[in-house]
Amino acid sequence: MTLTVGSDTYISIADADAYFSARDISTWAAATTEARTAGLLQATVYLDGAYSFIGRIADGAQALAWPRLGAVDGDGRSIEGIPGRVAHACAELALIALAGPLAPPEHRGGQVTEERAGPLSVSYAPGAPIGRTFPYIDLLLSGLIVPERASVTVDRS
Repeated sequence: MTLTVGSDTYISIADADAYFSARDISTWAAATTEARTAGLLQATVYLDGAYSFIGRIADGAQALAWPRLGAVDGDGRSIEGIPGRVAHACAELALIALAGPLAPPEHRGGQVTEERAGPLSVSYAPGAPIGRTFPYIDLLLSGLIVPERASVTVDRS
C-alpha cells in the first residue's frame, strides 16, 4: 500500500526512515516495509483519537485532524500544514507499534489493589486509570494539544 501524507498518515515512510536514521535507531530500518506502513497507519489513528488538537479542522472533507485553522505556536505565529512535531510523534508511535498494539484491550474486571512478584509489590489507587501513556509523545505535542483540564469561560453579557 502506498501511503499519502495528509490522507493516510502524518509522515511518509521515507521521512520516518530519515528521522530514525538521524537518531541512530536501527529497529525501524530492520522492520519490513509492510510493518512500517502498518505502524504509521496505527500511529496516525492513535494520534487523531487520543489527542484533542488546538484550532479547528481546515476542511470538513479532510481525512485527518491536521491541517488546522486557528492553530498558533507559542509566539502567536499561525501553524500551516502538518507540524513537524505531529509528524515526529507519528513516527515515534509507529516505532512503538512495531512491538505491539498502541491501545491493547484492557481487562476491566475489577480494580487491582495490589500485585506481588517475590519481595516487590505494587498497589494502585482507587480509580487509577487503565491503559498506556506516552510521555515523550505528550512532550512532542506540547502546545499543539488542548490541555486535559482546560476550562471554557462563557461570557453571557
